[in-house]
Amino acid sequence: MATSEDAPLEFAATCEDSFYFLDTECASCTAPLVEDSFRKSNQSPKTVWIQSMDQKFLVLKTSEKFEFENRTVDDQEQSDCKFGIQIYQDSRTDRGQPVMLYACTNGQKMMVSCKNNKEVFPEPMVSMHRVVHDNSLERINETGHKALFQWNCISTGKYKFESTMYSGHFLAFEPSEDKPCLHKLILRQAPKDEVDEPTVIGVKSCSLE
Repeated sequence: MATSEDAPLEFAATCEDSFYFLDTECASCTAPLVEDSFRKSNQSPKTVWIQSMDQKFLVLKTSEKFEFENRTVDDQEQSDCKFGIQIYQDSRTDRGQPVMLYACTNGQKMMVSCKNNKEVFPEPMVSMHRVVHDNSLERINETGHKALFQWNCISTGKYKFESTMYSGHFLAFEPSEDKPCLHKLILRQAPKDEVDEPTVIGVKSCSLE
């Protein structure tokens, strides 16, 4: 195949419902196209407790909010404070390991999802869009996603979760305006290479049951 100027073209790839061809005589076009995407790992999800630095537990409230609160040993066994961490693989190699966080309530998985670059809210997995394989979340063809975070270990059991959609914004906790004794989960802008205490999240393995 050739252009109107007889420059040879060669089929390269499909991306976002479009077909792409390379000009084989153009040196700058010889690199292969890379589609940004996230693929669900074959690893089984990890079940964990998520805690703030003052040892409060992240809880999915019936009011459909994420809050940090104190939990007794017995209360720690409730499903509302146990979270799944699903590992994903990134087509890009210059970023951290992407993960999806979710809790189960009434038999439904509710993801930690970014509403904007500040607010975080629970979102049902079944409402996800722009995915393939019958909405199974096996592959997400986007450069960033509101429910995917890059987690990076900064010390034993301590992590930072950076949004893949809002670069430089991390999951963090801050006091609730109406109940200062409670802390809510938010997105917070912070330096990537510095320890910003509200963005340091404790992760501890626990049993699902």
